[in-house]
Amino acid sequence: MISSLANIDVAFKALAPRNADWASLLPEICVAGLALFCLVQAMALPKSLRWLIPTTARVGLALVMIMALQTGTAWNPAEATPFFAGLTKLTGDSAQGIRCTFLLSALLTSFLAGRFFKERPAPIADYHHVLLVVTAAFMLLAQSNHFVTLFVSLETAAVGLYVLVGYLRRSQASLEAGVKYLVAGGLSSALLLMGIVLVYGSLGAPGVDSLNFDQINAALTAGKGTALTMVGLALILGGAAFKLGAFPFHTWIPDVYQGAPTPTTALLGTASKAAGAFTLLLLVTGPFAPLAPKLAPLLAIAAILTLLVGNLAALATTDVKRVLALSGVSHAGFLLAAIAAVVISGANDGPMLLSIYLIAYAIGTFLVSQALIELPVAEDHQRPLLGLRGLLRRSPILASALGFGIGSLAGIPPSIGFFAKLLILIFLAKLHLWWVFGAALLSVAVSIHYYFAILREAVVRPTDDQDAVVPLEVSFTSRFLIGALSAATILGSLLAFRG
Repeated sequence: MISSLANIDVAFKALAPRNADWASLLPEICVAGLALFCLVQAMALPKSLRWLIPTTARVGLALVMIMALQTGTAWNPAEATPFFAGLTKLTGDSAQGIRCTFLLSALLTSFLAGRFFKERPAPIADYHHVLLVVTAAFMLLAQSNHFVTLFVSLETAAVGLYVLVGYLRRSQASLEAGVKYLVAGGLSSALLLMGIVLVYGSLGAPGVDSLNFDQINAALTAGKGTALTMVGLALILGGAAFKLGAFPFHTWIPDVYQGAPTPTTALLGTASKAAGAFTLLLLVTGPFAPLAPKLAPLLAIAAILTLLVGNLAALATTDVKRVLALSGVSHAGFLLAAIAAVVISGANDGPMLLSIYLIAYAIGTFLVSQALIELPVAEDHQRPLLGLRGLLRRSPILASALGFGIGSLAGIPPSIGFFAKLLILIFLAKLHLWWVFGAALLSVAVSIHYYFAILREAVVRPTDDQDAVVPLEVSFTSRFLIGALSAATILGSLLAFRG
């Protein structure tokens, strides 16, 4: 009895977290602590001081972003380093880009939510609390080195997103979108969990943790994979493709994006898509890397189909939020193309390539979303193209936000979106992936049609002369945000080219 207890004590000491383990997750811990602090503020502050809650969240996110950019620290090691007995692994310098992608999306969502909920009966404090929890979960998800960590962080983020999608309790469209997302998300979680179980069971052996990514990689390298392993792999990749919004797991996107509150739509299109992209890249370059020769063609085919389906569906859409949703499917195709190229080439700069593209996509998405929430509408889920008519006369600054945002999403030079797409196209050309290159180039050409249909309504087709033009008042915060993001679309591209 005493000897068995001694063995347990030795095992506990070997697995117990060290100080270095906790330090490796300091940015994630700070975001989670910030979420709790915002919740305490909501309980303690009177209504007259509730404006401090979003301000606290924004300042905190900005400070954590500055922290995440620091190099040579415990949370940004120079080389890939495992922590928590292999449950997590920091991927060197690329951890900076991954974290900043989620932090930037959360910060911009907070600004959108502040403006959006001023005119709607919904508590802003609860929204920020859930937003910060989701952000911390996404940041942890991208550093998973074990299927337990991956599944727990993914489901934590998913539950928070279910709440944010159906946040407008008095809106039938928001509640319907929440239910649809819950059902579709439950299906994807079931696929993912079943795949994990099959991989665990088929590769399990005495002394082998077949949930650890490094040990799964070693087992597949040794040729221990079976038919059950391949089935499990397919189910796991299907669950990740759902989060990314790739074909054929994209059908939930238009309805959910349209019914969700616009700030949540922007978060789904950026942070959730980034989580799916980083998770998929993590899986195909980590535990399943020995199967790269089989995975690369599948990823390339999925990229081509996703590009074509997303763009063709967007052509027949007349609602702005649905256009953004379906164009997001096309952007998922670009991300899949980049992941396929990374798998084929074996390059280590995949996370940084995805981070550049996702940050460029986030800037464009939030510019368009900022313009949308400033427009007076009876129902948030009804954003027809005709509602933009005459926007240039009503508010030049909102029209410019649309112009810079659409330009970046469409990849028009000299926007940062152009640079991000050019990087992926050059990568594909170097690897001679001409079919994927052609589909990506065709998708850019097709996307210009439906993207510029938005600008045509806002700029080229003004209201009739006899109609009264009522100027739209835009707050200083919104003006500052539009100006900063518009400048980022140009300066970001110039800095990237210079680098």
